[in-house]
Amino acid sequence: MNDKELYLLEKACFAVEDFVAHSKNINNVSYKTRDAHVTSYSTLKGRYIAYDNFEERSVFPLKDLNCIIRISNAHMKLVSQKKAIPAYGFSVKISNDEQTILNLPLVNFPLFPINHISRFLKLFTAVNYFFSRSLLRKFPQAIKILKNVIVLLPGLFNPSFVRETLKLVRKRNNFILSFDYHSIGAYRLGNHIVKYKLAPIGVPVKCDQNRIDCAIKDYVLDYNYELELMVQYCYNLKDQPVNQLNKNWKNSDFVPIGRIQISQLIDKDDVSVEKMSFNPFESSEGLQPVGKIQRLRDQAYKASFKIRNE
Repeated sequence: MNDKELYLLEKACFAVEDFVAHSKNINNVSYKTRDAHVTSYSTLKGRYIAYDNFEERSVFPLKDLNCIIRISNAHMKLVSQKKAIPAYGFSVKISNDEQTILNLPLVNFPLFPINHISRFLKLFTAVNYFFSRSLLRKFPQAIKILKNVIVLLPGLFNPSFVRETLKLVRKRNNFILSFDYHSIGAYRLGNHIVKYKLAPIGVPVKCDQNRIDCAIKDYVLDYNYELELMVQYCYNLKDQPVNQLNKNWKNSDFVPIGRIQISQLIDKDDVSVEKMSFNPFESSEGLQPVGKIQRLRDQAYKASFKIRNE
């Protein structure tokens, strides 16, 4: 990043710290919340089993690994456990007894609308201050948000982004466990660069239960919940552009590399889970995030984690 981007990143981290410091009052809870994905729907525990034909065994061990999943809503403020805007998070921590192997924050939308670092940081900073400031001080932040959104609008009309948005609109009422969940941007996989996708196996798209947390609990208690972890390889930057996050990769199929089997529910309000960090930069060296936008996440995650755990 250049000097301007580094300066804006520093400002953005201050805004994150400011939001988290005020988050108890913002959300009317007894603890400091995350900077995003505040609402926890469920926490699941299970194991990850790599497939025998998976070649990258040196960076992703071919054995049973522990797995914890936190299912959430993307909003910065707490939302109802009932029907909500389908912006879901699926944070996966795969580990052994000694260390985290892979932290993988996933969402139910494969693309990200912003490629320009400076514009994203300005918008991100304004949004954080908008929620953390008093009523009178919200107005200038609202103006900044509007100005930055207008500048960023062209990125929303990329053909890939429009197609994926229409797909999400059609699926907006689907059961939360029936969605595919995608990495935001790319990751190393040994000597390769990949995108991740977690696809449920045999989960129905409809559910009669109105509360999302109860729907997850009922399904996990009544059925075997399994998901397949898949990767999409980058072969060349023309067809698989690492830094164009609003564009789907082409000429590269998703390849299954392993399976997650859920064995139990953990209390979603468990303090130890809420204290967890799902920073992808805490993954082992051969599984680190790749790309410009990804670099911003490391500092933002650390800023949020530091204030949450003071």
